[in-house]
Amino acid sequence: MKKKRIKSKNKDIGFISSNGICIDGDILMNCEREHNSGSFLWFQILLTFVTSICTAFMAVSFLDMEIYKTTIIYYSAMLSLVFGLMKSSHKIIKFSALGVMILHVIYLVSRISTIKYGLFVVIDRYLSRANQPNSTLGVQLSGISTIDYPYLASNFFVFFITLVCLGTAAACLYRIDFPLLFIITFPVFELGMYWGWEPTMWTVIGLFVCWVTVLALHIINHTTNKAGRKNTFAVHERKRTFYFTSEKQKACFYNVFMKFTAILSSLVLVVIMLFSAITGFTRPESFAKYRHDISTAVSNFSLTDLRNAFSDYDGGFDLFGIKTVGGTNGGVLGKTAGISFNGSTALKVVTPKFSNTLYLRGYVAGVYNDNSWTPVDVNGNEDTFSDDFEQGKIWVQDLDYDLIQRKYADLTPAQISVSVLGASKKFVYAPYASLYSSDGNTDDKKMRPTTESYVKLSSTKYSLYYFDPSLIEERLEALPEAIATEVPALSVNKDRGVDAYSEFVHQKYMEVSKSDELDKAYKEILSEYLGVDIYHKGDWTYEEISTAIKNYFSDNFTYTLEPGVTPKGEDFIDYFLGTQKEGYCSYFATAGAELLRMFGYPSRYVEGYVVLNSQLGEPEDDSTYEVSVKDKCAHAWAEVFIDNAGWYPAEFTPGYDNDNPNLTQQEKDPKEVTTTKSTESKPTTTTQNGGQGGTTSVVTKKPANSSKASTTKKTNSASNGHGAGVMSGAGKTSVSSRITENNSGHGSFVGIFITLGGLLLIGFGIVVHRDVKVKKMRSELSNGDNRSRTVAVYRYMLKYLKLIGIADSRNITDLQLCDRLTEKCQEMQINDFSHMIKYIGELAVKAEMSNSVISDGELETALSYFEIVKDKIVLPKLSGAKLLNAKFVYCLY
Repeated sequence: MKKKRIKSKNKDIGFISSNGICIDGDILMNCEREHNSGSFLWFQILLTFVTSICTAFMAVSFLDMEIYKTTIIYYSAMLSLVFGLMKSSHKIIKFSALGVMILHVIYLVSRISTIKYGLFVVIDRYLSRANQPNSTLGVQLSGISTIDYPYLASNFFVFFITLVCLGTAAACLYRIDFPLLFIITFPVFELGMYWGWEPTMWTVIGLFVCWVTVLALHIINHTTNKAGRKNTFAVHERKRTFYFTSEKQKACFYNVFMKFTAILSSLVLVVIMLFSAITGFTRPESFAKYRHDISTAVSNFSLTDLRNAFSDYDGGFDLFGIKTVGGTNGGVLGKTAGISFNGSTALKVVTPKFSNTLYLRGYVAGVYNDNSWTPVDVNGNEDTFSDDFEQGKIWVQDLDYDLIQRKYADLTPAQISVSVLGASKKFVYAPYASLYSSDGNTDDKKMRPTTESYVKLSSTKYSLYYFDPSLIEERLEALPEAIATEVPALSVNKDRGVDAYSEFVHQKYMEVSKSDELDKAYKEILSEYLGVDIYHKGDWTYEEISTAIKNYFSDNFTYTLEPGVTPKGEDFIDYFLGTQKEGYCSYFATAGAELLRMFGYPSRYVEGYVVLNSQLGEPEDDSTYEVSVKDKCAHAWAEVFIDNAGWYPAEFTPGYDNDNPNLTQQEKDPKEVTTTKSTESKPTTTTQNGGQGGTTSVVTKKPANSSKASTTKKTNSASNGHGAGVMSGAGKTSVSSRITENNSGHGSFVGIFITLGGLLLIGFGIVVHRDVKVKKMRSELSNGDNRSRTVAVYRYMLKYLKLIGIADSRNITDLQLCDRLTEKCQEMQINDFSHMIKYIGELAVKAEMSNSVISDGELETALSYFEIVKDKIVLPKLSGAKLLNAKFVYCLY
């Protein structure tokens, strides 16, 4: 038989649902004691404060510097309280809090310059601890003493706390919103955890408890109020589930629930920590791998697809056609008007002393197409060498190291350590003749080779063994052809791999771009620099060919950092060789690699960094040298393959023969005290802005054996966009110095004094407001006709009783209300005065609702009862905060 559904009904006795369940009154009243919603706001303020202070101190723990802790605590507490009191239903409290907030905003605006330099200090400290480039900030902070850093940083943290408190107040006070709270606070946590830094433990516990608490509140915060619905509870018709609809009832429930959740989440976290400590449990390595993979993916992400917003792998922006960070373009050519430098550190290198220039190879590409260089693609049929190298326990990139080691067994390799900072995180940067397969790392941090071309970076810190080519040059007349003599066989597999790889190289790295201008350049080099019309490779050494190409570029082209953009539809090589005739390293490396192929030498395009031996400075322990490789050292060059020798750099950019035209003399040789040298016997130079506010000499030296006369080089005096920026930075430095000088004596307490002054003014306003309200109450009770005075007695009596919790907010008549208040008096054992409440209520109804006259005797009785309620019932139950609340918030005493 089908069960008949019972319709929902609202009755005086309670709420009856469709399944017959009856709720008689409020289910919360089944608790042992009655709960009210009055303290929920204070719990919300506390939650906001704990979240804000944990977030702020967690950020401080990642900076490894002193911050005024009292400032952080004060502003976290003050702002949490202000945002909470702005939610108060009392206008005097709400407007007082708003006044304090306005004063605080005015204070922040007045300190905007100090806050800005505080931001620079915070970012500088963060990047320094993370070993990331921060030279731009160094310019901004030059002239500011490190003694003032805590003061500046503390000013920034006042602004930071304001933002955090604003967000947490929105998520904890004005709405219960866990996603918003998480979005605001988690990035601070991740800023440190990304680098593996451990925050202060109490901040982690506090933030975790706040997250769980707000999450739990958010989950149960179903708002099911509908238009016209006044029920305390609503029923979900399908799920047969009851939900709170009254905000007050929710607050009553949350008071209990918030305490329970906070305590439970704290216990859970403590148990987890104890379990980890007792059992020795550590996070699985897979977690670190996942984090590393994500980090690598982000680091390797190139934004060149987004309209070349990032046009090089050194992290440079392409703004208005000028690249704002030094470096090369990841094989992309002619897309930017030029490059400039900001002085950031790309690599940290620790190495023994070396001779000549140290080339650190990074990006390697062998296919030129559509104005860009891309790595050679190796399919399975073409890869006939990898297995042989692997069986020989080396990689194909180790070829040149292995061949030198086998030929010169008495040579001792050097060891270089590299920390990748501002350079692209895609590639390993290593000297030629390096043993990549032993990088000093293990597992997921070990560098990963491609089948061909560059080696992928897995850890930003690594060390490699390598042979300094200068050690071989001392024994031989020429490099690299001289080491290409017969190599003794130590491994059949490796020798077979060397032969297979050599055959592969001659197939893949000999294709020449179809270019009329390239053909013209080739023929001019033959006739003007080699003196022949027909070229036979065996008649010339590699040194002679490479020197001829160098001379051709030196005599006919200009080195500049701002060559302009290759016009749309033009081939890069054609335009450079035929029309443009000026460019930077990528231009010369591209044309040089193509010309080497035309002369019969396999070649490819390389990007990386060059370090001069003069940059070594003073030695560290054990005769090693630490060098900060700046962005100015970014370079591109060609490299040539010599059979039975491997790949070696081929330099064709004018001015880079054991030199770097972008460096100042001081940067080239840190040991030199003076940078002004005699110009006698120096090559012709052009003035080029070096990106640091000064000028550098761009060398256009013609090799000694050139058969052509030196041509006059164009002077490129155009700014690269950074000189003015640095001058502006210098101006800012003087301003920041003045700010520090003017305020360092006051410390970070200026804002506190201003806020306290504002609080005193607001306190004075509250006292005046109370005096006005008390006088108004006395006036309403003593002036006017008996009817209006009786109604006033009733209204003020309700306000007094509310102070001690004798109130009822239900929509009932005044007589019903008086009955309910009488019942509450009896519950609170105030039996002797309940009849007075009922008398005043009935008299007020008579005065308001009828035409009956209120006699003087009735009014006097009501006034006497009112005084008893005020002084005998309410006042004895008020003490401390409640009495202050009654005096200055409700203004009743």
